[in-house]
Amino acid sequence: MTESTVNILLVGDITSRRTTIRAMLESGDMGFRVSTAETIGKAATRLQKGGIDLVILDSREGTAIDLGSIPVLRCLTPTLPILAVLPMLHERDRRVADYHGASDCFVLENYDENGLAALLRRHLARPAQEEASPTPHVLIVEDEPSMAEILTRYVAWRGYRVSVVHNGRDALDLVMSDPADLVITDLDMPLLDGESLIAELQACEKRPHIIVVTGNAVSDLSWAKLRHTVVELYQKPLNLKEIGRTVERLVGVSLRPAAIASACDAL
Repeated sequence: MTESTVNILLVGDITSRRTTIRAMLESGDMGFRVSTAETIGKAATRLQKGGIDLVILDSREGTAIDLGSIPVLRCLTPTLPILAVLPMLHERDRRVADYHGASDCFVLENYDENGLAALLRRHLARPAQEEASPTPHVLIVEDEPSMAEILTRYVAWRGYRVSVVHNGRDALDLVMSDPADLVITDLDMPLLDGESLIAELQACEKRPHIIVVTGNAVSDLSWAKLRHTVVELYQKPLNLKEIGRTVERLVGVSLRPAAIASACDAL
């Protein structure tokens, strides 16, 4: 097939699987351009840049990316097709994937390159889902990858649109083009630290609410500068339940699906 170019994001944390699926996609359709992400945080970073037409989630129980990741991706991509790859396709698995927001699910071994390409093209040909009213936008600014991943998952699980960057300079660039309702930021970061970022955000036409998360002690002098502009300050290790309640208080009640509410609170 040589139809129009389609940009696909493949999300999965098993390297050999990503390699196999990517090779199948690019062999099956010359129009497919595949980028990959091994974590939900990296998927969020790629999605916020735009230009993705379809998402494939390689789901595996016992890994960081399973069917419970679908609501996170759905919050990040309300209108795009999301296809879940399953090791086996039982009716229960299909119901769970559908409930969490997958457009479809399939077993990779049931398809050759051409069959997989045809499956994706069928989903791309369907009318786009209508996007609901805008959901609050939460920007996470955190240079530690594991912490960025935890915060991204938790906030997105609660139903908010999430962007993630790893330094203050990229955060400022992002809010200029895509204003945030809330910024959750670390203080000690490269290029532009948290205190400088907070000062810059105060000059924005639409000032976001700000929550600080930090693993370092905050001096009285630093807090004196921050306390008039920062809603809350949380020390690491974080209490995610407390952060979740603060987010809801600032930008609206939780929008998370009821089926994953208990999973969120258990984190």
